[in-house]
Amino acid sequence: MKSLICADIEALPPLPQTIAELQQICLDEETTTKQVANIIEKDPFLTADLIKNANSPLYGYTRKISSVFQAISMFGISTTKGLAIASAIKSSFQIDLSPYNITTKQFTLTANLKSAFLFQWYHNNKELLGILMPCSLVMHIGMVAISDCLKKKNQEQNFMQKFNPESFIDSENALLGCNQFEILELLFEHWNFENTMTQTVHYLLEEEFPKELESYIYPLRAVNALISPFSIASPTQINTALQCVRHYKLDVESFNTALNNIHKLQELI
Repeated sequence: MKSLICADIEALPPLPQTIAELQQICLDEETTTKQVANIIEKDPFLTADLIKNANSPLYGYTRKISSVFQAISMFGISTTKGLAIASAIKSSFQIDLSPYNITTKQFTLTANLKSAFLFQWYHNNKELLGILMPCSLVMHIGMVAISDCLKKKNQEQNFMQKFNPESFIDSENALLGCNQFEILELLFEHWNFENTMTQTVHYLLEEEFPKELESYIYPLRAVNALISPFSIASPTQINTALQCVRHYKLDVESFNTALNNIHKLQELI
């Protein structure tokens, strides 16, 4: 199955040139808000989506945002880059997750909730959000590629009968010979994303990985434990996520603050 999914990925069109330009310019620490705005404003879809995100109650800002420059000033350059990448990726797919027996609304809820949770948790450490935001927003996009392939091969019913959402990664590995995070890595490679993003996904489930990836892998593991496409913040998930946060010596206080707001966030989506 993995080889078939790889072939589908190779056939995907490139992301907008805007994304490549945005990634390149954001590598320079001297990049200004105006430079980033000039790039995003060339793409009407990214412009509209960024302003929509800026005005979403999910991110806790109250003043009306009407321009790209205002949105970037509010989010910061790293977070803006993350949101733009995620928007471009999601627009590349028609999302149908019927083989997983979840709705598009449920899938989108998970993505937005992961993003909003991380944004609250890391509000004092925004330079990390350039990686954390896009990874969280498209964390499960591999499921879409898997679903498309299953439907093309008329294998969705067989998959649905055997798939176990309570251990979905193990279930994917057993049924497909690969899992959605492996597919996500292939997508990142196909679109030539920066190495840190690709490596973060590559090592997400590994016991050993380069130390410089800790600041991305640890919080993503914690938020993945807390929020999945199949369940959100159950008592077991909360306990597992808190164990991750303490084990990895992450900011427990900020995590708990975001956790206390999680039901409010769900209501806003």
